[in-house]
Amino acid sequence: MSKKSGPRFTRGMLILSPFAKAFTSRGGDIEAILARNGIPVGALTDPAMLVDASACYSAMEDMAETLGDPYFGAKVAIEVARKGTPAFRDSATHALNLGDFLSRLVVEVSKQVDNVWYSVSIKPGIVTFDIHRTVKVIKRSTQLDAVGVALYVTLIKKGIGETFNPKDILITVPTTQGLLPGFLPKHALVTSQIDGMRISFPTHWLWAPFSLDWELVKVSRGEFAADGASEATLSYLRGMLMDNIAYQDLTLNNFSSICSMHPRRIQRILWAHGTSYSQMKDDVRQSVTEDLLSNTTLPVAQIALQVGLSGPAALDRAFRRWTGRTPTQFRADSKPKQG
Repeated sequence: MSKKSGPRFTRGMLILSPFAKAFTSRGGDIEAILARNGIPVGALTDPAMLVDASACYSAMEDMAETLGDPYFGAKVAIEVARKGTPAFRDSATHALNLGDFLSRLVVEVSKQVDNVWYSVSIKPGIVTFDIHRTVKVIKRSTQLDAVGVALYVTLIKKGIGETFNPKDILITVPTTQGLLPGFLPKHALVTSQIDGMRISFPTHWLWAPFSLDWELVKVSRGEFAADGASEATLSYLRGMLMDNIAYQDLTLNNFSSICSMHPRRIQRILWAHGTSYSQMKDDVRQSVTEDLLSNTTLPVAQIALQVGLSGPAALDRAFRRWTGRTPTQFRADSKPKQG
């Protein structure tokens, strides 16, 4: 049985808010956009609310298509880079040079979202800044790639000032269709079917003094706590476990691979909430079993397989431990009494 690839999540407020504001200012109906893409309205104001990253990507594309502006995303991204974004607040405030900024960014972003991985690699004469998406973009998104290029190039250009030379930068990205004409020389852009984008530039840029001069109020961004003990993250883990509970080999290592999280991080989250992976798996297994017994007519043998157990005998033992009853007794007791 192959593993499911669960949705990766992001903070809707951090990602979508600037686009929603720009869209609304041009007469767009943002509630209709959110509804079409399955995003709660509260995602624009609640910093802790997690949203499927694919839905965010789709909403950005929807806004551009509705306005008839193929450069909508890039324009908003450039404005965000100039005025400031809470997502990169700490990195922009404390960085002394470009290398410091990128290093801080790798750590800062990982505290807020799980739909991208950042990394920086240095080789003689060249630095590569990689942004890897952990969610597969099913529908080609011109806005998503344009936003990434416009945002990071503007950040670097604004941050290092005169050190920036467009002749020395190379961007690798799936598509450049949504990027403003003339934003970068054509030779600075390469298209490749990678899951994200790659920015390459000379090593000496790393030591260039870096300043963005953003004036941002320090408010909650909904990031994970230092120990990773976020209620939102715990809810995400439980949801992912429910989606994958049918797999009999769902060890912590296998589960962490599905979630694209380190096993130790998952353990820290669960320990901080007074539980463990085995306990949460047991709780989820019981919850799913009770739901299937109460609301379906599936045979007990099939329910056992649905919750990752080997058969009826294994389910019977587990269910007696959970409730003191057999699955058959529980099903009989959960049926409405005839009047």
